[in-house]
Amino acid sequence: MPPGGSDDDDGASEFATTKIIDLQTHTRRQSPAETLASLSTACDRLGVDAFDVYDHSYLRRFEAEVARHFGKEDGVFCLSGGMAQSIALLIHARNRTRVANEDDGDERVAAFACHPTSHLLLHENDAYSELLGMEAVVVDPGSSKERSAAYNPEALKEKGCYGMGPMRLSHVQHLFSSRESHSANDISSHPNHSADISTLLLELPHREIGGKLTPWEEVEAMARLCDERGVKFHCDGARLFEASAGYGHKSVAQTAQPFASVYVSFYKGLGAISGAMLLGDAAYCAQVREWLRVLGGNLYSVLPYAVSSWDGFQRNCIAGAEELSVFEDRKQKLVRVLEQLNADSAISEIVQFDPAVPETNMVHGYLRLSYDECMSALESVERDTGVRVLSRVRSCTDEMFGCRFEWTIGASNVLIDDDSSWRAGRPLQTRQ
Repeated sequence: MPPGGSDDDDGASEFATTKIIDLQTHTRRQSPAETLASLSTACDRLGVDAFDVYDHSYLRRFEAEVARHFGKEDGVFCLSGGMAQSIALLIHARNRTRVANEDDGDERVAAFACHPTSHLLLHENDAYSELLGMEAVVVDPGSSKERSAAYNPEALKEKGCYGMGPMRLSHVQHLFSSRESHSANDISSHPNHSADISTLLLELPHREIGGKLTPWEEVEAMARLCDERGVKFHCDGARLFEASAGYGHKSVAQTAQPFASVYVSFYKGLGAISGAMLLGDAAYCAQVREWLRVLGGNLYSVLPYAVSSWDGFQRNCIAGAEELSVFEDRKQKLVRVLEQLNADSAISEIVQFDPAVPETNMVHGYLRLSYDECMSALESVERDTGVRVLSRVRSCTDEMFGCRFEWTIGASNVLIDDDSSWRAGRPLQTRQ
């Protein structure tokens, strides 16, 4: 049976009628019927007894609750993270351009700065350029030689990002100083020095490099640097709850504090159907609501998405004795698992984890096997042991590795005992 296929088998194994242990699937989704039934229960629990109808009723209570939790004045529910972050960039750019034009009358190209692995660069079909008319400036963590090369997002997606570090304060300082001196050494996305950076976008954690975190004291220093230059500091916090636990913070409000605006997702770590929220001060969120209407995001009702998001938020973030305990448990689970795997020479011969010690509940793995070898070996392991080690593997053009994967610990796989199941992939090197 191929990884990710049906749990049924042809009866050749003693595990044919045994439920497969799936190590990689972090969240088990309910069926559509079960999801709708759970929404009915959630409506009763949350006191949702009327449709929102263009933003009203329960939706404001939900937004206010999340905003208080994050230590921000207000929040605006959005259907998707792509829409939310486009609105965030657009508002900061228009506000800065208006002030700049009042000062000197010059027209400037709006731009934002981000890490080379930002979701906006790799997975949104250049929406920032096509829809917003903005340019992206890459805050490149590579060497001086690497920074001089043209930025190629497709190469990153094909090769992977093994060993790449998160955005660091020195990178941001270098970026600002190079633009102020009109040096091109650190601008790998474009040579347009008239582009005006209105926003510095920091992803916490950096998903494409295995959940790595920028050191917290450097995050706070970046905020001060942005304030000095009139640049808005925005957090791509799709997994901000996980980042907060990684930093050892007591609340997400502590993690959100340095940022002028914050985006959070409700469907990733919280298990909602879909949904996101932008958080900031009251004036900023008033602008968000205006642009949400302009971009067609103010549906007659967002009830199924908003209720699912609110329910996931309450169950995962404020139901326990400690705010971030759910996410801390998931991180510690992954730390324990990787301690076992890294100590096993048979496993370390074929897989390299990045980072070697998880900083959040996520890690990336790089395999010294071709994609075909890997898939064949995984199928054999699953058939022989009843353990599905990996169900999602991607080929990799890195010279050291043939394929790669992501492991995230969530509500499902956190329940798997810390036993030999996690080392079921040990025989992979004998199955090439």
